[in-house]
Amino acid sequence: MREGGSANQGEERSSRRVRYKRYHIEVKEAPPKVKLPPKYLVKRYNNCVNLQECVQACVYGVHVVGEDGEVMDPISEKCRGCFVCVLACPRGAISVELNPDFKKMGDSYFTPERIETIYFEAQTGRVPVSGAGYKGPFAGKGFDGMWFDFSEIVRPTRDGIHGREYISTSVDLGRKPPYLSFKGEALLSEPPTIVEIPIPMLLDAPADVSGKENLLLAVVKAASRLGTFAIVEVKDYFDGLSPYRAHIIPRLELSDIDRHEPLIRASRILEINVALPEEAPLKRVVKKVKRMSPKTLVSLRLTYKEGVERYTETLIGYGVDVVHVHVDDKDVARDPGLITRAINGVHARLVDGGVRDEVTLISSGGVAEAAHVPKSIILGADAVCVGLAYQIALGCKVCYETKHSPECPLRIEREDVDWAAQRIINLIAAWRDQLLEVLGGMGLREVRRLRGELGRAMFYEDLEEKVFGGEGSWP
Repeated sequence: MREGGSANQGEERSSRRVRYKRYHIEVKEAPPKVKLPPKYLVKRYNNCVNLQECVQACVYGVHVVGEDGEVMDPISEKCRGCFVCVLACPRGAISVELNPDFKKMGDSYFTPERIETIYFEAQTGRVPVSGAGYKGPFAGKGFDGMWFDFSEIVRPTRDGIHGREYISTSVDLGRKPPYLSFKGEALLSEPPTIVEIPIPMLLDAPADVSGKENLLLAVVKAASRLGTFAIVEVKDYFDGLSPYRAHIIPRLELSDIDRHEPLIRASRILEINVALPEEAPLKRVVKKVKRMSPKTLVSLRLTYKEGVERYTETLIGYGVDVVHVHVDDKDVARDPGLITRAINGVHARLVDGGVRDEVTLISSGGVAEAAHVPKSIILGADAVCVGLAYQIALGCKVCYETKHSPECPLRIEREDVDWAAQRIINLIAAWRDQLLEVLGGMGLREVRRLRGELGRAMFYEDLEEKVFGGEGSWP
Protein backbone atom coordinates (compact mmCIF):
# COMPACT_ATOMS: atom_id res chain seq x y z
CA MET A 1 0.00 0.00 0.00
CA ARG A 2 2.75 2.40 0.94
CA GLU A 3 4.73 1.73 -2.26
CA GLY A 4 1.60 2.11 -4.40
CA GLY A 5 0.71 5.37 -2.70
CA SER A 6 4.24 6.68 -3.23
CA ALA A 7 4.11 5.85 -6.93
CA ASN A 8 0.76 7.60 -7.32
CA GLN A 9 2.10 10.68 -5.58
CA GLY A 10 5.13 10.59 -7.84
CA GLU A 11 2.90 10.41 -10.93
CA GLU A 12 0.82 13.32 -9.59
CA ARG A 13 3.93 15.42 -9.02
CA SER A 14 5.21 14.51 -12.47
CA SER A 15 1.86 15.50 -13.97
CA ARG A 16 2.03 18.85 -12.21
CA ARG A 17 5.51 19.42 -13.61
CA VAL A 18 4.29 18.71 -17.13
CA ARG A 19 1.40 21.17 -16.80
CA TYR A 20 3.62 23.96 -15.48
CA LYS A 21 5.14 26.09 -18.20
CA ARG A 22 7.41 29.05 -17.72
CA TYR A 23 6.57 32.27 -19.47
CA HIS A 24 8.64 32.54 -22.61
CA ILE A 25 8.58 34.94 -25.54
CA GLU A 26 9.32 33.31 -28.87
CA VAL A 27 11.52 35.58 -30.96
CA LYS A 28 12.28 35.27 -34.64
CA GLU A 29 14.49 37.30 -36.96
CA ALA A 30 12.47 40.13 -38.52
CA PRO A 31 14.61 42.41 -40.72
CA PRO A 32 13.35 45.97 -41.15
CA LYS A 33 11.55 47.09 -44.28
CA VAL A 34 12.64 50.70 -43.71
CA LYS A 35 16.42 50.70 -43.33
CA LEU A 36 18.35 53.19 -41.25
CA PRO A 37 21.38 54.99 -42.64
CA PRO A 38 24.59 53.39 -41.31
CA LYS A 39 26.00 55.05 -38.22
CA TYR A 40 29.51 55.15 -39.65
CA LEU A 41 30.87 55.80 -43.13
CA VAL A 42 33.96 53.73 -43.88
CA LYS A 43 36.06 54.88 -46.81
CA ARG A 44 39.07 53.29 -48.55
CA TYR A 45 41.34 55.58 -50.52
CA ASN A 46 43.40 55.10 -53.69
CA ASN A 47 46.64 54.51 -51.79
CA CYS A 48 45.39 51.07 -50.71
CA VAL A 49 47.79 48.36 -51.99
CA ASN A 50 45.68 45.33 -50.97
CA LEU A 51 47.75 44.30 -47.95
CA GLN A 52 44.49 43.08 -46.34
CA GLU A 53 45.56 44.03 -42.83
CA CYS A 54 42.10 45.53 -42.38
CA VAL A 55 40.46 42.19 -43.23
CA GLN A 56 42.46 40.46 -40.51
CA ALA A 57 41.81 43.22 -37.97
CA CYS A 58 38.03 43.66 -38.40
CA VAL A 59 35.86 41.15 -36.51
CA TYR A 60 32.58 42.63 -37.81
CA GLY A 61 32.99 41.82 -41.50
CA VAL A 62 33.31 45.40 -42.73
CA HIS A 63 36.33 44.52 -44.86
CA VAL A 64 36.16 41.34 -46.96
CA VAL A 65 38.08 39.89 -49.90
CA GLY A 66 36.26 39.38 -53.18
CA GLU A 67 36.55 36.47 -55.61
CA ASP A 68 39.31 38.26 -57.48
CA GLY A 69 41.46 38.35 -54.34
CA GLU A 70 41.10 42.11 -53.96
CA VAL A 71 39.68 43.84 -50.88
CA MET A 72 36.12 44.93 -51.65
CA ASP A 73 34.55 48.28 -50.80
CA PRO A 74 33.87 48.56 -47.04
CA ILE A 75 30.40 47.53 -45.79
CA SER A 76 29.58 50.55 -43.65
CA GLU A 77 26.38 48.98 -42.25
CA LYS A 78 28.49 46.50 -40.26
CA CYS A 79 30.89 49.03 -38.75
CA ARG A 80 30.86 49.47 -34.94
CA GLY A 81 33.25 52.40 -34.83
CA CYS A 82 36.15 50.62 -33.13
CA PHE A 83 38.73 52.17 -35.53
CA VAL A 84 40.89 49.02 -35.40
CA CYS A 85 41.05 48.92 -39.20
CA VAL A 86 42.28 52.53 -39.30
CA LEU A 87 45.09 51.68 -36.87
CA ALA A 88 45.94 48.41 -38.63
CA CYS A 89 46.35 49.86 -42.14
CA PRO A 90 50.06 50.67 -42.68
CA ARG A 91 49.21 52.91 -45.63
CA GLY A 92 46.64 55.08 -43.82
CA ALA A 93 44.19 54.24 -46.59
CA ILE A 94 41.06 53.90 -44.39
CA SER A 95 38.90 56.46 -42.63
CA VAL A 96 35.87 56.03 -40.35
CA GLU A 97 33.55 58.93 -39.66
CA LEU A 98 30.06 59.47 -38.23
CA ASN A 99 27.43 59.52 -40.97
CA PRO A 100 25.71 62.96 -41.20
CA ASP A 101 22.45 61.26 -42.28
CA PHE A 102 22.54 59.11 -39.14
CA LYS A 103 22.94 62.18 -36.91
CA LYS A 104 19.83 63.75 -38.48
CA MET A 105 17.52 60.96 -37.25
CA GLY A 106 15.09 61.50 -34.40
CA ASP A 107 15.51 64.36 -31.96
CA SER A 108 17.17 65.22 -28.67
CA TYR A 109 15.17 62.55 -26.80
CA PHE A 110 14.58 59.77 -29.32
CA THR A 111 18.20 60.05 -30.35
CA PRO A 112 19.78 58.30 -33.35
CA GLU A 113 21.45 55.86 -30.95
CA ARG A 114 18.12 54.99 -29.32
CA ILE A 115 16.47 54.49 -32.69
CA GLU A 116 19.34 52.24 -33.80
CA THR A 117 18.99 50.19 -30.60
CA ILE A 118 15.22 49.84 -31.05
CA TYR A 119 15.82 48.59 -34.59
CA PHE A 120 18.34 45.99 -33.43
CA GLU A 121 16.04 44.73 -30.66
CA ALA A 122 13.03 44.58 -32.99
CA GLN A 123 14.99 42.63 -35.56
CA THR A 124 16.69 40.11 -33.28
CA GLY A 125 14.87 40.08 -29.93
CA ARG A 126 18.28 40.17 -28.28
CA VAL A 127 19.94 42.43 -25.74
CA PRO A 128 22.23 44.83 -27.64
CA VAL A 129 25.92 44.79 -26.74
CA SER A 130 28.37 47.39 -28.01
CA GLY A 131 31.91 46.20 -28.60
CA ALA A 132 33.14 49.78 -28.52
CA GLY A 133 31.59 50.59 -25.15
CA TYR A 134 29.20 53.37 -24.14
CA LYS A 135 30.05 56.75 -25.69
CA GLY A 136 27.07 58.76 -24.48
CA PRO A 137 26.78 61.48 -21.83
CA PHE A 138 27.38 60.53 -18.22
CA ALA A 139 24.06 61.94 -16.99
CA GLY A 140 21.09 64.00 -18.09
CA LYS A 141 17.58 64.86 -17.02
CA GLY A 142 14.64 62.59 -16.31
CA PHE A 143 15.40 58.89 -16.77
CA ASP A 144 18.97 59.77 -17.80
CA GLY A 145 19.55 61.20 -14.31
CA MET A 146 18.70 57.84 -12.70
CA TRP A 147 21.23 55.07 -12.22
CA PHE A 148 20.48 51.60 -10.91
CA ASP A 149 21.96 50.85 -7.49
CA PHE A 150 23.15 47.27 -7.11
CA SER A 151 25.14 47.94 -3.94
CA GLU A 152 22.64 46.40 -1.49
CA ILE A 153 22.78 42.92 -2.95
CA VAL A 154 22.68 40.08 -0.44
CA ARG A 155 23.00 37.42 -3.12
CA PRO A 156 22.57 38.21 -6.81
CA THR A 157 19.86 36.11 -8.41
CA ARG A 158 21.22 33.64 -10.89
CA ASP A 159 20.67 34.54 -14.51
CA GLY A 160 16.91 34.54 -15.02
CA ILE A 161 17.21 34.88 -18.80
CA HIS A 162 18.74 31.44 -19.18
CA GLY A 163 16.44 29.82 -16.68
CA ARG A 164 18.72 28.71 -13.86
CA GLU A 165 16.53 30.61 -11.42
CA TYR A 166 13.06 31.90 -12.17
CA ILE A 167 12.36 35.63 -11.91
CA SER A 168 8.72 36.67 -12.20
CA THR A 169 7.84 39.70 -14.31
CA SER A 170 4.08 39.31 -13.73
CA VAL A 171 2.04 42.23 -12.41
CA ASP A 172 -1.58 42.62 -11.34
CA LEU A 173 -4.05 45.12 -12.79
CA GLY A 174 -6.97 46.13 -10.60
CA ARG A 175 -7.84 47.23 -7.08
CA LYS A 176 -6.67 45.41 -4.00
CA PRO A 177 -8.84 45.85 -0.89
CA PRO A 178 -7.08 47.33 2.17
CA TYR A 179 -8.43 44.48 4.32
CA LEU A 180 -10.74 41.43 4.23
CA SER A 181 -13.78 40.96 6.47
CA PHE A 182 -14.70 37.55 7.92
CA LYS A 183 -17.54 36.18 9.99
CA GLY A 184 -16.16 33.05 11.53
CA GLU A 185 -14.60 31.24 8.57
CA ALA A 186 -16.89 32.89 6.01
CA LEU A 187 -15.45 35.64 3.83
CA LEU A 188 -17.74 38.67 3.84
CA SER A 189 -15.64 40.86 1.53
CA GLU A 190 -16.35 40.56 -2.17
CA PRO A 191 -13.21 39.24 -3.93
CA PRO A 192 -11.81 41.94 -6.20
CA THR A 193 -11.40 41.49 -9.94
CA ILE A 194 -7.70 41.20 -10.68
CA VAL A 195 -6.18 40.73 -14.13
CA GLU A 196 -2.63 39.36 -14.18
CA ILE A 197 -0.28 39.97 -17.10
CA PRO A 198 3.11 38.25 -17.44
CA ILE A 199 5.07 41.41 -18.23
CA PRO A 200 4.76 44.96 -16.85
CA MET A 201 4.30 46.35 -20.36
CA LEU A 202 1.20 47.16 -22.39
CA LEU A 203 0.97 48.51 -25.94
CA ASP A 204 -0.53 51.96 -26.35
CA ALA A 205 -2.85 52.94 -29.20
CA PRO A 206 -0.85 53.93 -32.30
CA ALA A 207 -1.14 57.32 -33.97
CA ASP A 208 -3.22 57.63 -37.14
CA VAL A 209 -1.49 56.48 -40.29
CA SER A 210 -2.31 55.13 -43.73
CA GLY A 211 -3.25 51.45 -43.37
CA LYS A 212 -4.04 51.84 -39.69
CA GLU A 213 -6.30 48.76 -39.60
CA ASN A 214 -3.32 46.60 -40.56
CA LEU A 215 -1.18 48.31 -37.94
CA LEU A 216 -3.84 47.76 -35.27
CA LEU A 217 -4.15 44.11 -36.23
CA ALA A 218 -0.39 43.69 -35.85
CA VAL A 219 -0.43 45.40 -32.44
CA VAL A 220 -3.27 43.28 -31.02
CA LYS A 221 -1.70 40.11 -32.44
CA ALA A 222 1.52 40.98 -30.68
CA ALA A 223 -0.33 41.70 -27.42
CA SER A 224 -2.14 38.37 -27.67
CA ARG A 225 1.06 36.40 -28.17
CA LEU A 226 2.78 38.32 -25.37
CA GLY A 227 -0.16 37.74 -23.02
CA THR A 228 -0.60 41.44 -22.34
CA PHE A 229 -2.99 44.15 -23.59
CA ALA A 230 -3.14 46.56 -26.50
CA ILE A 231 -5.13 49.78 -26.15
CA VAL A 232 -7.37 50.55 -29.13
CA GLU A 233 -9.30 53.78 -29.67
CA VAL A 234 -12.97 52.81 -29.92
CA LYS A 235 -13.30 54.85 -33.13
CA ASP A 236 -10.71 52.55 -34.72
CA TYR A 237 -12.25 49.27 -33.57
CA PHE A 238 -13.32 46.92 -36.38
CA ASP A 239 -14.59 43.34 -36.60
CA GLY A 240 -11.20 41.94 -37.61
CA LEU A 241 -9.94 42.62 -34.08
CA SER A 242 -12.65 40.52 -32.42
CA PRO A 243 -10.61 37.27 -32.20
CA TYR A 244 -8.14 39.16 -29.97
CA ARG A 245 -10.75 40.88 -27.79
CA ALA A 246 -9.41 39.26 -24.62
CA HIS A 247 -6.21 41.26 -25.08
CA ILE A 248 -7.73 44.60 -26.11
CA ILE A 249 -8.48 47.58 -23.89
CA PRO A 250 -10.97 49.85 -25.70
CA ARG A 251 -10.37 53.55 -25.07
CA LEU A 252 -13.49 55.74 -25.03
CA GLU A 253 -14.40 59.33 -24.36
CA LEU A 254 -16.85 60.09 -21.53
CA SER A 255 -19.59 60.74 -24.07
CA ASP A 256 -19.14 57.34 -25.77
CA ILE A 257 -20.23 55.09 -22.91
CA ASP A 258 -23.90 54.66 -23.82
CA ARG A 259 -23.11 53.88 -27.49
CA HIS A 260 -20.74 51.00 -26.78
CA GLU A 261 -22.38 48.88 -24.08
CA PRO A 262 -21.83 45.53 -25.93
CA LEU A 263 -18.10 46.27 -26.30
CA ILE A 264 -17.85 47.28 -22.64
CA ARG A 265 -19.51 44.04 -21.52
CA ALA A 266 -17.12 42.00 -23.68
CA SER A 267 -13.97 43.72 -22.38
CA ARG A 268 -11.90 42.77 -19.36
CA ILE A 269 -10.58 46.33 -19.04
CA LEU A 270 -12.04 49.59 -20.31
CA GLU A 271 -10.13 52.86 -20.55
CA ILE A 272 -11.78 56.28 -20.43
CA ASN A 273 -9.91 59.31 -21.72
CA VAL A 274 -10.34 62.16 -19.25
CA ALA A 275 -9.45 65.84 -19.53
CA LEU A 276 -9.29 67.53 -16.13
CA PRO A 277 -11.37 68.68 -14.43
CA GLU A 278 -14.43 66.53 -15.13
CA GLU A 279 -15.24 65.25 -11.66
CA ALA A 280 -19.04 65.40 -11.65
CA PRO A 281 -19.82 63.48 -14.87
CA LEU A 282 -16.90 61.13 -14.32
CA LYS A 283 -18.26 59.73 -11.08
CA ARG A 284 -21.61 58.98 -12.73
CA VAL A 285 -19.93 57.40 -15.76
CA VAL A 286 -17.78 55.05 -13.66
CA LYS A 287 -20.85 53.90 -11.72
CA LYS A 288 -22.74 53.36 -14.97
CA VAL A 289 -19.92 51.20 -16.38
CA LYS A 290 -19.84 49.15 -13.18
CA ARG A 291 -23.58 48.56 -13.48
CA MET A 292 -23.23 47.54 -17.13
CA SER A 293 -20.38 45.11 -16.47
CA PRO A 294 -19.37 44.63 -12.80
CA LYS A 295 -16.31 42.51 -13.69
CA THR A 296 -14.85 45.00 -16.19
CA LEU A 297 -11.95 46.99 -14.78
CA VAL A 298 -12.19 50.74 -15.33
CA SER A 299 -9.03 52.62 -16.26
CA LEU A 300 -8.83 56.40 -16.52
CA ARG A 301 -6.24 57.95 -18.81
CA LEU A 302 -5.13 61.31 -17.47
CA THR A 303 -2.80 63.56 -19.41
CA TYR A 304 -0.41 64.84 -16.78
CA LYS A 305 -0.54 68.43 -15.65
CA GLU A 306 -0.37 70.22 -12.33
CA GLY A 307 -3.00 68.91 -9.93
CA VAL A 308 -3.21 65.36 -11.26
CA GLU A 309 -1.58 64.01 -8.08
CA ARG A 310 -4.39 65.34 -5.92
CA TYR A 311 -7.02 64.26 -8.40
CA THR A 312 -5.91 60.61 -8.57
CA GLU A 313 -6.52 60.20 -4.85
CA THR A 314 -10.09 61.42 -5.37
CA LEU A 315 -10.65 58.93 -8.21
CA ILE A 316 -10.27 55.96 -5.90
CA GLY A 317 -13.54 56.88 -4.22
CA TYR A 318 -15.26 56.68 -7.61
CA GLY A 319 -14.45 52.98 -7.96
CA VAL A 320 -11.68 53.42 -10.53
CA ASP A 321 -9.42 50.36 -10.81
CA VAL A 322 -6.53 51.69 -12.91
CA VAL A 323 -5.06 55.15 -13.31
CA HIS A 324 -3.10 55.66 -16.52
CA VAL A 325 -0.94 58.78 -16.24
CA HIS A 326 0.18 59.91 -19.68
CA VAL A 327 2.79 62.49 -20.64
CA ASP A 328 2.99 63.45 -24.32
CA ASP A 329 6.28 62.42 -25.89
CA LYS A 330 6.77 65.90 -27.35
CA ASP A 331 6.55 67.33 -23.82
CA VAL A 332 9.06 64.80 -22.52
CA ALA A 333 11.43 65.72 -25.36
CA ARG A 334 11.17 69.36 -24.23
CA ASP A 335 11.46 68.53 -20.51
CA PRO A 336 12.73 64.97 -19.86
CA GLY A 337 12.17 65.37 -16.12
CA LEU A 338 8.43 65.72 -16.63
CA ILE A 339 7.77 61.97 -16.87
CA THR A 340 9.80 61.10 -13.77
CA ARG A 341 8.07 63.83 -11.76
CA ALA A 342 4.68 62.66 -12.98
CA ILE A 343 5.15 59.02 -12.01
CA ASN A 344 6.71 59.63 -8.62
CA GLY A 345 4.39 62.52 -7.80
CA VAL A 346 1.25 60.43 -8.29
CA HIS A 347 2.72 57.39 -6.54
CA ALA A 348 3.87 59.43 -3.53
CA ARG A 349 0.49 61.14 -3.18
CA LEU A 350 -1.29 57.78 -3.11
CA VAL A 351 1.19 56.39 -0.59
CA ASP A 352 0.74 59.41 1.68
CA GLY A 353 -3.03 58.96 1.45
CA GLY A 354 -2.73 55.31 2.47
CA VAL A 355 -4.51 54.14 -0.71
CA ARG A 356 -1.65 53.10 -2.99
CA ASP A 357 -2.70 49.43 -3.29
CA GLU A 358 -6.29 50.35 -4.03
CA VAL A 359 -5.45 51.33 -7.59
CA THR A 360 -3.04 50.23 -10.33
CA LEU A 361 -0.77 52.96 -11.70
CA ILE A 362 0.25 52.77 -15.36
CA SER A 363 2.55 55.34 -16.94
CA SER A 364 3.16 56.22 -20.58
CA GLY A 365 5.23 58.71 -22.51
CA GLY A 366 8.99 59.06 -22.74
CA VAL A 367 9.58 55.29 -22.90
CA ALA A 368 12.46 55.22 -25.35
CA GLU A 369 14.62 52.30 -24.19
CA ALA A 370 14.55 49.14 -22.10
CA ALA A 371 15.96 50.78 -18.96
CA HIS A 372 12.97 53.13 -18.81
CA VAL A 373 10.71 50.23 -17.82
CA PRO A 374 12.40 49.31 -14.50
CA LYS A 375 13.11 53.00 -13.84
CA SER A 376 9.38 53.77 -14.19
CA ILE A 377 8.58 50.97 -11.76
CA ILE A 378 11.19 52.20 -9.27
CA LEU A 379 9.51 55.61 -9.41
CA GLY A 380 6.18 54.00 -8.51
CA ALA A 381 4.42 52.68 -11.62
CA ASP A 382 2.98 49.15 -11.63
CA ALA A 383 3.33 48.87 -15.41
CA VAL A 384 4.38 50.89 -18.44
CA CYS A 385 2.48 51.54 -21.66
CA VAL A 386 4.83 51.42 -24.68
CA GLY A 387 3.81 53.62 -27.60
CA LEU A 388 6.14 55.52 -29.89
CA ALA A 389 9.01 53.05 -29.40
CA TYR A 390 7.22 50.15 -31.10
CA GLN A 391 6.09 52.44 -33.92
CA ILE A 392 9.72 53.45 -34.45
CA ALA A 393 10.53 49.74 -34.67
CA LEU A 394 8.10 49.54 -37.61
CA GLY A 395 9.64 52.47 -39.49
CA CYS A 396 8.34 55.67 -37.87
CA LYS A 397 10.81 58.56 -37.88
CA VAL A 398 9.56 59.97 -34.55
CA CYS A 399 6.15 61.49 -35.16
CA TYR A 400 4.40 63.23 -32.29
CA GLU A 401 0.76 64.20 -31.72
CA THR A 402 -2.08 61.89 -32.83
CA LYS A 403 -1.11 61.45 -36.48
CA HIS A 404 2.01 60.36 -38.31
CA SER A 405 3.42 62.97 -40.68
CA PRO A 406 2.69 62.54 -44.42
CA GLU A 407 6.35 61.81 -45.13
CA CYS A 408 6.64 59.17 -42.36
CA PRO A 409 7.62 55.84 -43.97
CA LEU A 410 5.53 53.79 -41.53
CA ARG A 411 3.14 51.85 -43.78
CA ILE A 412 1.77 48.42 -42.86
CA GLU A 413 0.23 46.49 -45.74
CA ARG A 414 -1.97 43.44 -45.23
CA GLU A 415 0.89 41.07 -46.01
CA ASP A 416 3.08 42.88 -43.44
CA VAL A 417 0.85 42.22 -40.41
CA ASP A 418 2.67 39.13 -39.13
CA TRP A 419 6.06 40.74 -39.77
CA ALA A 420 5.03 43.86 -37.84
CA ALA A 421 3.66 41.78 -34.97
CA GLN A 422 6.95 39.87 -34.77
CA ARG A 423 8.97 43.11 -34.70
CA ILE A 424 6.90 44.31 -31.73
CA ILE A 425 7.25 40.94 -29.98
CA ASN A 426 11.02 40.96 -30.50
CA LEU A 427 11.30 44.46 -29.06
CA ILE A 428 9.31 43.57 -25.93
CA ALA A 429 11.26 40.31 -25.54
CA ALA A 430 14.57 42.20 -25.56
CA TRP A 431 13.21 44.72 -23.04
CA ARG A 432 11.98 41.94 -20.77
CA ASP A 433 15.41 40.27 -20.88
CA GLN A 434 16.99 43.54 -19.83
CA LEU A 435 14.41 43.86 -17.04
CA LEU A 436 15.44 40.38 -15.88
CA GLU A 437 19.07 41.51 -15.86
CA VAL A 438 18.18 44.41 -13.57
CA LEU A 439 16.09 42.27 -11.23
CA GLY A 440 18.75 39.57 -11.13
CA GLY A 441 21.48 42.08 -10.36
CA MET A 442 19.41 43.42 -7.46
CA GLY A 443 18.68 39.96 -6.09
CA LEU A 444 14.92 40.32 -6.69
CA ARG A 445 12.81 37.38 -7.82
CA GLU A 446 9.73 39.32 -8.84
CA VAL A 447 9.16 42.70 -10.40
CA ARG A 448 6.38 43.62 -7.94
CA ARG A 449 9.02 44.14 -5.26
CA LEU A 450 10.67 46.85 -7.36
CA ARG A 451 7.68 49.21 -7.31
CA GLY A 452 8.41 52.46 -5.52
CA GLU A 453 11.81 51.25 -4.26
CA LEU A 454 13.64 54.54 -4.69
CA GLY A 455 16.55 53.11 -2.74
CA ARG A 456 17.24 50.88 -5.73
CA ALA A 457 18.30 53.93 -7.75
CA MET A 458 20.73 56.80 -7.48
CA PHE A 459 19.68 60.24 -8.69
CA TYR A 460 22.29 62.45 -10.28
CA GLU A 461 20.86 65.72 -8.99
CA ASP A 462 20.81 64.40 -5.41
CA LEU A 463 24.39 63.17 -5.67
CA GLU A 464 25.56 66.45 -7.17
CA GLU A 465 23.89 68.44 -4.40
CA LYS A 466 25.38 66.16 -1.76
CA VAL A 467 28.89 66.49 -3.18
CA PHE A 468 28.93 70.13 -4.29
CA GLY A 469 26.14 71.61 -2.19
CA GLY A 470 23.34 73.92 -3.27
CA GLU A 471 21.18 73.26 -6.27
CA GLY A 472 22.31 70.88 -9.00
CA SER A 473 24.22 72.60 -11.77
CA TRP A 474 23.31 70.17 -14.54
CA PRO A 475 21.77 72.15 -17.43
